Amino acid sequence: MRSVYQTKFWRLLLAIIVVASFAIAPNIEAATSIVTRDEVKTAANKTIQYYHNTYKKKEFAGILDWPALGLFAFGEDVSGPKWTVNGKNGAFWREQQVRTGVNLSKTKNTDYQRTIIGVVAAGKDPRNFGGVNLVETVKNTMLANGHFADSVADNKTGKPVGNELVNAHIFGIIALHVAGEPIPNKKKATEWLVAQQHHDGGFTWDVKYFDDPADYQLIESDVDMTAAALMAFAILGLDEQHPAVARAFDFLKKKQLANGGFDSWGTENPESCAWVIQAIRLHGQDPLGPAWTKPSGGNPVSAMLRFQVADGSFTHVLSEEDALPVYQNSMSTEQALYGMADAYNPKAAYTMLHEKYRPTAEKNMFTDYKPGQFGFTETMRLVYENGISGYTDRTFKPEKVLTCAELEQWLSQLFTKAVAVTGKNEPVTGEQFMELIGKANGAVAANPAGYVEQAKQKGWLYAGFDAKKPVNRAQAMWSLAQVKK
Repeated sequence: MRSVYQTKFWRLLLAIIVVASFAIAPNIEAATSIVTRDEVKTAANKTIQYYHNTYKKKEFAGILDWPALGLFAFGEDVSGPKWTVNGKNGAFWREQQVRTGVNLSKTKNTDYQRTIIGVVAAGKDPRNFGGVNLVETVKNTMLANGHFADSVADNKTGKPVGNELVNAHIFGIIALHVAGEPIPNKKKATEWLVAQQHHDGGFTWDVKYFDDPADYQLIESDVDMTAAALMAFAILGLDEQHPAVARAFDFLKKKQLANGGFDSWGTENPESCAWVIQAIRLHGQDPLGPAWTKPSGGNPVSAMLRFQVADGSFTHVLSEEDALPVYQNSMSTEQALYGMADAYNPKAAYTMLHEKYRPTAEKNMFTDYKPGQFGFTETMRLVYENGISGYTDRTFKPEKVLTCAELEQWLSQLFTKAVAVTGKNEPVTGEQFMELIGKANGAVAANPAGYVEQAKQKGWLYAGFDAKKPVNRAQAMWSLAQVKK
């Protein structure tokens, strides 16, 4: 016979199950998207055909910069035979422009940034395109505060200037990422972007300055720039556990319309949907999934597809309300295509480009440190994930003896716990090195030999470790990479 306690337990459990079933069931039904991935691909094929039909007569001039991104993500080679007429294609025409400075103003960093995106999407070399090293140009625009400058070169000084544009910072991060590059001064680049977040969790395209602090509470953030900031955060390594990322996603959730779409500057449009889709995918979420699907079955993807017209292009608006005519819009079409790509593919277009170009970027990272050398793979991991860098002359000097000053700088970049390193240009011995990285990682030992023993047990000792001999930079990178695994 069951006890009274057993009976009460089973009744309570049954009640919980019943209540939970009522709570969950409606959400399951509401989370079903009204469009499928196959339907997204069908819509994308229409847009791809539109581009081919429209641009073929122009020898595909204008396919770079932005249209090439979506075409690449759907497997199209815009530098291949299909997209080439009379030996000319989008990359050919864009390269002629770059040589003469057309659509490449030194007062606009974003010109160089979007050009990089188009060039890599076309399968070309962004380090030598039209005689310009676009990658180094953008890298050199990072200011001391971690912000990618508004301009590449000021008309008066010839130097990168401008601390006003949030979009220049975001697309500096994106451009280097798709070129396979790490983000220089990653910590400061992240801090600068986080500092631009507004009270509502969103972002705007520019930095706001007010004399009256109360005015900051009146700022209305923009969906597009908030989505763009989320893209940059993903590239910088910040996930949804980070407060800035969580707040930005919360802003987008609150701005999502009942049909699943978004508006910007007072108008519902496909571009805003596309940018949100990119942000969602870069953070490993599914824009067609239940998290972004409204009870209506609408989500950013279905909302965006409503703007496609018969020829496969997209319009910016759906009606002539507010004197905005319905017509094919080039910006809407190019953004919708890469939005569809990130909705259809399990991997973001920016991620695919990064993975394609990273091996080349690694080979070109340092003039004296190449794949196959000891510690190179481990060094690259720390360069990309933690912002470790070499010397300004593009060398790393892997066999150079590590100094106390260099180790202190690396420890501050890799660990949150501050560890004092005495000395400046003095070499670091193996024993001293293991003690310091152990302390930075929170280890405790009675003496230096104890730290060495702990490091041995954890697999941190580099090949040929000698407690009394100096550590070189490659050996240090190898061990630090083991600690950071």
